[in-house]
Amino acid sequence: MQRPISKTRRGGRVPSARPRLAWRLLLLALALAGAASLAPVAPVAAQEPEPPGEGHSPAWARARDGVQVAATAHFDVWAPGDDQALAATAARVAATAEAVLPTVEARLATPLADRVRLVLLPADQAPGPCEPRAATFPTRRRIVVFVGPATLDPKALPAFLAHELGHQLTLDRWGALGNDRRLSEGVATWAAEPYWLAWRGWSSMDQAAADLLAKSAIAPLAEPHEGCLVAAERDVYYSAWSSFVDFLARHYGWDRFGEALSLPPVADDHADYAAAFGRSLEDLTAAWEQELPRPDNAASHAPTRHGAGSPRA
Repeated sequence: MQRPISKTRRGGRVPSARPRLAWRLLLLALALAGAASLAPVAPVAAQEPEPPGEGHSPAWARARDGVQVAATAHFDVWAPGDDQALAATAARVAATAEAVLPTVEARLATPLADRVRLVLLPADQAPGPCEPRAATFPTRRRIVVFVGPATLDPKALPAFLAHELGHQLTLDRWGALGNDRRLSEGVATWAAEPYWLAWRGWSSMDQAAADLLAKSAIAPLAEPHEGCLVAAERDVYYSAWSSFVDFLARHYGWDRFGEALSLPPVADDHADYAAAFGRSLEDLTAAWEQELPRPDNAASHAPTRHGAGSPRA
């Protein structure tokens, strides 16, 4: 192939220097790019600008001043940069999340739509007055775990993570979370049922709900509730709500359940049950109670009445 030519000198032609220079610059750029790809990757600090809407979330949910300490097939784990104990716990939390994920996906018949960030914080940083052990922000694909003895219990950790993933997969399947905690917390607990039952030591959610109602450990489900739930109350209400969600799914199907999540609520913490299921909340809960098994007398004790209400935790 003929070389490019430049101006003639003494009647002859001399090769141009420009193409040679261009090739040298290209080779230099490729060499620099290769060196950069071989350089070690530094920990990624959570100092990026806040995504839209994130400024409305509590500060503890934003993983500020944190570093990514672990990553698995579906999860990125972040912890405060100065907390080595939490960093050491990251692998266990991530492995447990990976272990429970297939069950939650199968129960809700939907795959995880994208990666989820697990944020680990010390248990003493859980906000009051009803300190959560974990909390999910599904629209930002973020789960916060407040690490302490209660959450690291070998039976509790799978139950809590499966419950939180239930919130995320609720959004991934139906594109809505609902404004009624009976449904939102109920379906998340239903998704975690095998791990929840193992943690609580129960034979079934229906039996547990029957026993809880018999000893007045929970109020009737149709009653309006205000305020948040402390941990012991969450454990029993979430279980009863899970049984109620199972009743709705069996009799009306998941499509209508999804409608109940998506329709505008008729009041705060009260879905439009009539529009979604054709019956009022009062009628539905009465029918649910009629289908529950007989209470286990051995499980009953002096009445312990609890209030209700909770964050999405």
